[in-house]
Amino acid sequence: MMIRTGQEKVLWAAVIILAAGVLIMGSFILIRGLKPAQSDANPSAEVGIAPVAVFNGTFITDKEWAKELKKAHGQEILLQMLNHKAVLAEAQALQIVVSPQEITQELDRLMKGYDSEQAYYDEMKNQLGLTPNEVKAEIAYQLTLEKIATSHIEITDEEISEYVKEHQEQWIPRTKYQLGFIKVSSFREGNHVLDRLEQGEDFNILAQELSKDEYSRGQGGQLGLVDEEDPFIPQELLKTAKTLEIGDIAGPVKLENGGYGIIQLTNIVSGQPETEQEIHEDARKLLALNEAIPLSQLEVQLREKYHSEIMIAIPTS
Repeated sequence: MMIRTGQEKVLWAAVIILAAGVLIMGSFILIRGLKPAQSDANPSAEVGIAPVAVFNGTFITDKEWAKELKKAHGQEILLQMLNHKAVLAEAQALQIVVSPQEITQELDRLMKGYDSEQAYYDEMKNQLGLTPNEVKAEIAYQLTLEKIATSHIEITDEEISEYVKEHQEQWIPRTKYQLGFIKVSSFREGNHVLDRLEQGEDFNILAQELSKDEYSRGQGGQLGLVDEEDPFIPQELLKTAKTLEIGDIAGPVKLENGGYGIIQLTNIVSGQPETEQEIHEDARKLLALNEAIPLSQLEVQLREKYHSEIMIAIPTS
C-alpha cells in the first residue's frame, strides 16, 4: 500500500555498524590499470595475472584485484587476523573454551522474534554479508573475547538480583521494524518517486539511483532493524512505522535536517520474553563486562602481549 502524507515528520538515517571485524566485500572498489584482453594470450601463464573478471574486452587480473583489496581493507584484515590469533592463544593459556552449546544458545537468543532460522540467516546475509558458518564463527570469537575479559571478575547473585530489579525495562520484549529509506530534496521529488514505485519500479534500485542519504544509499536504502524504543531514533519515525503493514510505503515525509523521505516497511520482528535463567545470565554478563576493560582495548593488549605487529606499509592510494 502506498501512503502519501504532507505532515511534518522527523526521519533520522541510522548507520549500520559492522562490528568485530566484519567486512562487506560487496562495497565499491575502484579498479585501475585494466589490461586489454588478448585472445591469443594465456594470462594465467604468469603468477598473479590470471584473469578474475572481464569488462568490455579488458581483463582484471588476480594481482590487480588483490592489490585493490589490500588498499581498501588490508590494514583491517591484518589486524583482525592478529586479533583472532591473540585471542585464541590467550584462551588456550587460560583454558577458556566456548562450547557448541553456548554458541547454539547465543544463536537461539539472537534468532528470537524472527519467523524462522532461515529468516535470521537471510538477514545476516543481507545486512552483513555473512554465511551461517561465518555467523557461528563470529559468535564463537565474541563469546571467547568476553570470557577472557571477565575471567577475573566475580559477580554475586545478590548483585545480579539487585540489577535486574532496578533495570527491569531492559528485558521488556520490544518490536523491531526493518525500514527502507529514500531521501530527496523536495516534496515534488518525493511524489515523483512514489509515482515510479506505484508503476512497479524496485525500491532498492531507486534508492541507489536517487537517494541523497549517503549512509543508506549504498545498501539500497536499507536502514536495517530499528528498535521501537530506540532513543536515537526520533519518535515520530517510530510512530509512522507502527501505523504501517509489511510492504507499505509512506511519504513524502518532511525531514528535520532538510529534504523529504520515502519510508518502506519490509519486516516486523516481534520481541520475545526471556526466561528467568536467560535474564540472570544476561545481567551477570552485563555487570561483569561493565567492570572489564573495553573489548577493543583488550584486543590491543593481547596483540601486544603476544608480540604482534604489522611488518609492512600498506598503501592507501
